Amino acid sequence: MDKPKIAIHKNDAIFNHSTNWNNVWIDYCQKNNLNYGVVNCFDHDILATLRNYTCLVWHFSNYALQEMLFARSILNSAKKMGIRVFPDYDTAWHFDDKIAEYYYLQAVDAPVPKSYIFYDVKSCTSWLKLQNTYPLIAKLRCGSGSNNVKMIRNYSDALKHTKRMFGRGYKNVPSIFFKTKSNLKSAGNCKTILKRAKRIPDFIQTYTHARMLPGERGYTYFQEFIPNDGYDIKIVVVGDKLSFIARNVRKGDFRASGGGTLFFDRNLVTPDIINTAFETSDKLGFQCMGYDYVVDNRTNKPYIIEISYGFSHTALMQAGGYWDRNGLWHNEPLNAPAEVLMNLNR
Repeated sequence: MDKPKIAIHKNDAIFNHSTNWNNVWIDYCQKNNLNYGVVNCFDHDILATLRNYTCLVWHFSNYALQEMLFARSILNSAKKMGIRVFPDYDTAWHFDDKIAEYYYLQAVDAPVPKSYIFYDVKSCTSWLKLQNTYPLIAKLRCGSGSNNVKMIRNYSDALKHTKRMFGRGYKNVPSIFFKTKSNLKSAGNCKTILKRAKRIPDFIQTYTHARMLPGERGYTYFQEFIPNDGYDIKIVVVGDKLSFIARNVRKGDFRASGGGTLFFDRNLVTPDIINTAFETSDKLGFQCMGYDYVVDNRTNKPYIIEISYGFSHTALMQAGGYWDRNGLWHNEPLNAPAEVLMNLNR
């Protein structure tokens, strides 16, 4: 038997979530008779082990402290050994760092909202005294599912947020109350509530691991609020394919991410969105990227507000197809983890 070629990281003791892509990769390799092996990248001799492979794939989580601290170092080291990796440096160095994302997107003139970032309290408070356009959106550098994303409605709110960010700061821990309330409000029926209840173990694990993460303080990050029609669109680009997930905002809220109310109206994905997403991925060398777009209802201009290489691939497949680079729709669900693996082994 030939030596394994594809290394798939899996360590359930560090983090095991139902949305992790490692099981998808294992299943894909088995169904397609691909030579693979499951490895634990936290083994002390992992680089010696990886010399037996040509590819390494690792869907690391933003809520697993060990993965956020060490995954990129191990992946980058493997790449220096001549191993093809996912995610690579360009795709992942900015993962779960919204400020890094903003700088990166701004560097290639991607369509991003105006953002205001300050690293000392004096600069921030001086700017706030001159700021007269509200609301603003205050974000932490890290977090997902709209966790710690706040609407700042006036100077008083902004000053209060600033003092806390340059004081005790905030913990990057999902709110049990916020998540429960959000899911109940957006569920709609008992069937959906029961379906979401099955994911409680996932949330408990995420919450437990997130408590290990350090707090956020010593900066402020404000983003221009983009008036929209109550939804955002996650656009996913993998190589030459693009698909989407549309998400309604929570009832009585302004946030869509993490709410769980999905729909798939292809008319919302305009040529401008398709072109800017492909163009941004090309300029920044992304292997796979999910872009959160909002559309300004005054101008119909789409803006990228966040990016992440990781997302729910099962939700994406519900779109039922993808666009190619010519803007043609194909009635074949885009299985992002499988597509990543195919592209990596071409």
